[in-house]
Amino acid sequence: MIGAKSNFDERLHKIERSGRRSAKGYAPVVGPDGLIIVRRRRSGPNVPLRGLLYLACGFILFKSIALAQFGAQGYDDRLASMQEGTIVEQIGAWTMQADPVTLWVADKLRPFLR
Repeated sequence: MIGAKSNFDERLHKIERSGRRSAKGYAPVVGPDGLIIVRRRRSGPNVPLRGLLYLACGFILFKSIALAQFGAQGYDDRLASMQEGTIVEQIGAWTMQADPVTLWVADKLRPFLR
């Protein structure tokens, strides 16, 4: 009887240890057939890369439209006035600087905006 109890305690300890491990990185998911499946959770940062890509493309498009609308000289004049402003305006001027991608997209958009 004592051997059966120690065997039971060992099995119980293994089950508890397995439960602690699975609580850290696994989650139960109900499959399409109704079965509950335990799947590993994704590790790492939960950053939507597609959303960040869309945000960057939208920002470049915004800069390109402004550059095509105001022209190179007008755009530089506006950036120069922003660089003399507050720290927030200076940061905005730094981010709005024309880069090669912005210049290329503005060149392609120019015929459509005039």
